[in-house]
Amino acid sequence: MDFSGDLQAEVMAIVWKLGEAKVEDVRTAHKKGLAYNTFQTVMNRLFERGLLKRRLRGNAFVYSARYEEADLLTRSIGDRLRRASPHARRKALHDLVGELEPHDLDELSRYANRIKRDRRGT
Repeated sequence: MDFSGDLQAEVMAIVWKLGEAKVEDVRTAHKKGLAYNTFQTVMNRLFERGLLKRRLRGNAFVYSARYEEADLLTRSIGDRLRRASPHARRKALHDLVGELEPHDLDELSRYANRIKRDRRGT
């Protein structure tokens, strides 16, 4: 996922966990004592980049993720893979698959077989 820094990634993780949050909610959940304005700036930047959406509730904005974490991760990985050479793409996929747990490998194998069948039209 293309975040400008660790704090943006941490803020997104908190928003995904909470579902929706005001700046103060994120600051409290972060627990590192950073200033309110720091979180406000980060959340506004994430909103401007289209990663968060917001609505006014009372006097404060309530933020939520525009995309589910898995969907954003899929888009990000897909974008990177499309820009990579075929060799790098294959190696990256092999390395990622090699790190999966056995039950995830089984599920991935079933999914790959289903895709093959669908592409053959059977």
